[in-house]
Amino acid sequence: MRITDFRPRQSKEAARLVAAATTDDPLTIYMVPDAKRRALPTLIHFREALRLITPAQAARVAVQDGRIIGLCHWVNVMKNETHEPIDPRLAHVTGRLERRIGDAWAHLVAVHTALRPVFEGETGWILSALAVHPDHQGVDIDGALLRDGLAEADLDGQPVSLLATAPEEIGFCRQHGFEITETIDELLPGAPPIWKMRRPAVRAGHLPTAPRGATPS
Repeated sequence: MRITDFRPRQSKEAARLVAAATTDDPLTIYMVPDAKRRALPTLIHFREALRLITPAQAARVAVQDGRIIGLCHWVNVMKNETHEPIDPRLAHVTGRLERRIGDAWAHLVAVHTALRPVFEGETGWILSALAVHPDHQGVDIDGALLRDGLAEADLDGQPVSLLATAPEEIGFCRQHGFEITETIDELLPGAPPIWKMRRPAVRAGHLPTAPRGATPS
């Protein structure tokens, strides 16, 4: 397994991986309760977002035997100035998604609207996606991808923020220096709890990080 830079031509394969990895995520289930349609928003959004990746974003992939088995996607708020969860260039896909999601569309929009202010006032990097293919979970590929990105943030001396959407993610993130800064018990009626977590800026060399391309043990 090696970790390498993402290429826009890999957007379709990477989007399929993110959709497969997040289908059992509590927030994803809440956003799209219908299991048959659950993967569509993630699949369509990430396929276009990764294809249109900007200098204010970064993405790295874990590759094994020529296949993407993991993805880590970041947004730099300092470069973006404000966190914009939906790139304006993606507006053309919303009509297609609305038609395929049907009556779940209004609820999906409401959730994204409620999430919009969560990162207001943040600086540095936001981890927008960390996904490992279901067939390759449990061997620290997610940890290798996260350490790879944190090493880059350390070089810039920038903090990193993320949302944990399942309780088991909290311990994993704490192992990498994150702490809970806010617990959102009910984003909307019936929504599962989510936890905003932050890792302060660390100067390179002050915390151990895996070298780029390292294979997890």
